[in-house]
Amino acid sequence: MQLDWVPEEALREVLEEIEKERRVRKVNKRRPTRKDLMKVIVEALSAGPSPQEFVDVVYEILEQKGFETKFTNVKRIWRTYEEMVKKGFIQDYLDVVKR
Repeated sequence: MQLDWVPEEALREVLEEIEKERRVRKVNKRRPTRKDLMKVIVEALSAGPSPQEFVDVVYEILEQKGFETKFTNVKRIWRTYEEMVKKGFIQDYLDVVKR
């Protein structure tokens, strides 16, 4: 069965939905920003990991959220954690920041 005529409004809605999906995929397949990483760190800490497991938990959450993790290294994760502790955003739950 072939449609000879498609209502203009229906066509517009379909095209809008396709564009939304493209934008969502494009947004989520990027390197996490500093703010994204900070949110993920807080989420990872709620899981109660040990310092040895912490980075793996952060990577796992980033991947679940659809972020590209190949450019997010261990040093960046720990630097962000340390910065958050020193600025008072979070407590040093992992007890690794020297004062």
